Amino acid sequence: MSFSQIVPEHIQHIPPYKSENPAEQVERKLGVPVVQLGMNENPFGPSPKAVQAARAFLEKIAPYPDDSAYFLRQRLASHYKISMDEIIVSSGSSDILAMTYDALHSPGAEVLTGEASFVVFYQLAEILNMGLVRTPMKEYAFDLEAMAERITSKTRLVVLANPNNPTGTIIGRAELDKFMNKAPDHVLVVLDEAYFEYVNDPSYPNALDYVRAGKPVLVLRTFSKVFGLAGLRIGYGISTPEIIETLYKVRMAFNTNSVAQVAALAAWDDREHVQKSVSMNRAELEFLYHELSKRHLRYVPSHANFVLVELKKPARDVTSALLDQGVIVRPAWGCPACMRVSVGTHEQNHAFLAALDKVL
Repeated sequence: MSFSQIVPEHIQHIPPYKSENPAEQVERKLGVPVVQLGMNENPFGPSPKAVQAARAFLEKIAPYPDDSAYFLRQRLASHYKISMDEIIVSSGSSDILAMTYDALHSPGAEVLTGEASFVVFYQLAEILNMGLVRTPMKEYAFDLEAMAERITSKTRLVVLANPNNPTGTIIGRAELDKFMNKAPDHVLVVLDEAYFEYVNDPSYPNALDYVRAGKPVLVLRTFSKVFGLAGLRIGYGISTPEIIETLYKVRMAFNTNSVAQVAALAAWDDREHVQKSVSMNRAELEFLYHELSKRHLRYVPSHANFVLVELKKPARDVTSALLDQGVIVRPAWGCPACMRVSVGTHEQNHAFLAALDKVL
């Protein structure tokens, strides 16, 4: 008997997930440095204070990490004026999302989300063989009215990215309030806010208000984006104590390493670096808007650190051609004629535009 014969059929049909075009692999192939604009990382790097804290802690890595991330949760709770019991820290917010699917997985349970959002939303449902309901987007954004109509007695999770990846659009407060008033108690609404620090729009909701009101809501945030700690894998979730306690029941022990915890603490305290990263991102977004318009390319105004570009042709053709030029960008999930371009440094953005001129 081969191993595949004992693997459940639904798992056999899932394509293996591999990071698409990692920079190191492309550099080995091309023999030259590449411009990485495909991962939505902070191109300005982490806070020097976070790097210093991580280095200083390396002599203390023999013991297992603090399993509760006590000091980081304490700092977050103080900032948000909530209880430490309302916070869970883990190895990236996607890990907490996986816990959520595990906790609510049961025969017949369904997940509801949009057609063009974060690929992990779909992968987790496939892994657990959960029913997945995807509603069409409306002008590249979640159509919450349509989603509310798709909620049934089987729905257990509604997963929304705000801002959305890969489109960069946001859900406004009035729209989200209306949706939350319709969402029944048997549904947990997950608000993935990986990019919320970049948002500069007065209509953007404060998702913690729903938690404070006792709503069945889980807010996910991360240190991978504006804080520049993607390589250390650390994020956190905020919800009611009952929901957080449930997530602890399905998480793996010691899943957030010590170095990540101390680096995250130092990065959190360096607000100057965060604000500098946000400001530079905003300036470079405007530069890309201007340059894309000059090339008569339509883009979707973004509230994050990337921009969705319409190509009117298969995006894979363009991103593959850019890859040959040493520039990594991504076809946009759910938008086959669009590519997602991370905002880089000014030099990286110039390199992207020069390569784009060659391939279009």
